[in-house]
Amino acid sequence: MSATARRHQLLEASIACFAEFGYQGTTTAQLARAARISEPVLYQHFPSKRDLFVALVDQVGREVLREWRKAIAPLRSPMDQLRVLLRLNPATTDPRTGHLYRVIFAAQAELHDPEILGAIRRHYQQYAKFLTNLLKRAQRAGQVRKDVSAAGLAWQLIHAGIGFALIKPLEIPGHASPATVEQAIGLLMEQLAGDRGNAGTPD
Repeated sequence: MSATARRHQLLEASIACFAEFGYQGTTTAQLARAARISEPVLYQHFPSKRDLFVALVDQVGREVLREWRKAIAPLRSPMDQLRVLLRLNPATTDPRTGHLYRVIFAAQAELHDPEILGAIRRHYQQYAKFLTNLLKRAQRAGQVRKDVSAAGLAWQLIHAGIGFALIKPLEIPGHASPATVEQAIGLLMEQLAGDRGNAGTPD
């Protein structure tokens, strides 16, 4: 197996491990066992559990952005693109990445580890940058309100997505039914549209 293929295998196998035991509870022995390799082979590709976790967070971010671009590519209207993205919360729509996001949320408590916090910051910042650019296009097209900055709106969407993903695993009746999800998306779209007559504010 090539080095690239082996790294990919290790990253994929680690998702289930981190999801089951959490970041702190996962050991390199468990990671190696999940990938059906020895610990020395694991260390050839990742010097530590931290390095593997950071690489996994970075990889998932790249995958999510690739899926977002693919999903909105056929659509010309920025508002239609935003509506599609609101239905593609990576923490809830894909079981594979859903497991990882539960680990990411827990790892945010690792305030003493600057490498992990840095990886998670980059993770969210790239989503914010992507959404900000899309919202700026929507503002220029007159589809999104201009009395709030595009960056501010992007972070509000991220906050909404994270909040939904934190509560969904609790399986509270009525929280994540298709009807309530669509209703929430409709409200978010209304908030984004706002008073589109406010054209004199920065985007």
